[in-house]
Amino acid sequence: MTRRQYRKPHLIAHRGWSHRFPENSFPAFSSAIAAGAHELELDVRVSVDGVPFVIHDSTIDRTTDGTGKVAELTADELRQVNLKDLSGEVIPGLGIPTLPEVLANFARKVGLNIHIKGMDARCTPLHMIARLAPFEYQPFYIAGDRGVLEEALEICPHIPRCLIQGRKDTDVELVFQTAQELLCERIQFFKGYFEDKDLQTCLERGFITNLYWVDEPSEAEAAILKGVLGLLTNDIGLVYQHLAELDLVR
Repeated sequence: MTRRQYRKPHLIAHRGWSHRFPENSFPAFSSAIAAGAHELELDVRVSVDGVPFVIHDSTIDRTTDGTGKVAELTADELRQVNLKDLSGEVIPGLGIPTLPEVLANFARKVGLNIHIKGMDARCTPLHMIARLAPFEYQPFYIAGDRGVLEEALEICPHIPRCLIQGRKDTDVELVFQTAQELLCERIQFFKGYFEDKDLQTCLERGFITNLYWVDEPSEAEAAILKGVLGLLTNDIGLVYQHLAELDLVR
């Protein structure tokens, strides 16, 4: 198994620059790149007719002016809704992007942490990603739970995988074992659900360490000094500026 080795940690814009712009939106992704993000983290769910959209929640209620479950709405219905800004105001004309749109606009500019949160029976997002030629793009990988990564190992084994630790995954040794079984490149730890020694163990076993998530600059600094290589943050501009001043990120 080949794992990329980073000279310095990478900052991962969680749902783009989501502290300043609507999460998982083109403005959030574009501004995150401008602010120094090395990677974008994005969430994928699939419409009832098999089109992958970039949205975190299982429903569209919180982030748009529409209602309903993503998996029960058609692509046309999802394209008709508008995203909300951080105050809850609707932004006319700014819709939920599809995975193909995000890949076309950002995959050659920055790394991608593609978090598969929901799939259809045909596993459409994985087949779509499988058709990509990794050497044409910035480094990207599939992130998800065991179920998603088992499918990924079968459908697109050439695409790197990241096992996401859940709140219920308190047995870190079991997390390591699962990541090894699934030939993962990375493990993404959940803040507050691991100990510092687990980061070192992760590194010793050859995994890249991701941490979800940190927005406070001093906390981000401490995490990197403890061995975090992929730091997810909602406030990429603030965190990048602080770490760059300390020469902790490139």
